[in-house]
Amino acid sequence: MDESFVVGLKRDEMLRRRARVRRLRLVGGAFTLLLSTLGLGLSIALTTRMGDMWIAGVLMIASMLFLFASSLVPFVQWGKLKRWYAGTDLPPYALRMTTAALELGVEGAPAPVVLPWPAVVGFRRKRKLGQPLLQVVVQPGVTAASPGVSGLDQPAVRALLRRSRRVKTAGIYSVASLDQPVEAIDQALRYFSNGVAAVAR
Repeated sequence: MDESFVVGLKRDEMLRRRARVRRLRLVGGAFTLLLSTLGLGLSIALTTRMGDMWIAGVLMIASMLFLFASSLVPFVQWGKLKRWYAGTDLPPYALRMTTAALELGVEGAPAPVVLPWPAVVGFRRKRKLGQPLLQVVVQPGVTAASPGVSGLDQPAVRALLRRSRRVKTAGIYSVASLDQPVEAIDQALRYFSNGVAAVAR
């Protein structure tokens, strides 16, 4: 049997993270809607007092109507996200390392992303909204058609890759949601990759 190191996901923490994302999107959408409603009301009030300059007021109202309509988009996205979360289970693990490759579990992807060690740079630590994250970084030029690579062409993975334009990534994980400490992940990376990959300090 092949030796492996598996990093699982803390289900409770992942569900809390999902709820936090939904809440932030809802609050942000409500704030934008409030501002656009106030702007629309003010533009209507100003237009009624502009006299001969009413055409400028109509243009102002039209622009505020566009802003008001665009402020409804976050609520549509929030509904889609809620349905996506309801229909998408968590992957069985976050990471699995073997002597051959690094495997990544990605939310919404039916199969793991498999990256042979020569394709992997390692992990980069970063923070987002105050939360420590681990970001998997692959070598420049690695694509779904690269030798030994599989799973990068899945829609959920392609959507994740588009989030970063400067650095090619394959997965982002909240440190709090992983059932192994970063130090253990770093040691396992160095061991299974023969020193090719590591967690950047």
